[in-house]
Amino acid sequence: MMTTTAGRGCRNAIMAGALAVLAAACAPAVPDENLFTLSWGKLGMGYESFVNNRNDCVMAASVISENAAGRERAMPAVSASRFKACMRARGWEAVAGGYSAPLGYDVRVVQ
Repeated sequence: MMTTTAGRGCRNAIMAGALAVLAAACAPAVPDENLFTLSWGKLGMGYESFVNNRNDCVMAASVISENAAGRERAMPAVSASRFKACMRARGWEAVAGGYSAPLGYDVRVVQ
């Protein structure tokens, strides 16, 4: 059975695509730098409830981080995975058009 050049090219393209998907799936997780630009929603809950829950989750997910000189950094650092887990445990989901953090509530996101 003889394979045509076009058939081999198509098979190679499919294999390359499959390898790219596999590589992306196996890539290590990186901190979600946009974590705090996400908007969150929970049916029947208002902005004040969101801000209270968000602040509680920021505190629960806070981690101590140091600068190059070994001093604790002034801006809080937050574990992205712990923050998301906390918000979801309280019934909040990342949604388009939901509530977002108040201005000036910046935190650094770490693994």
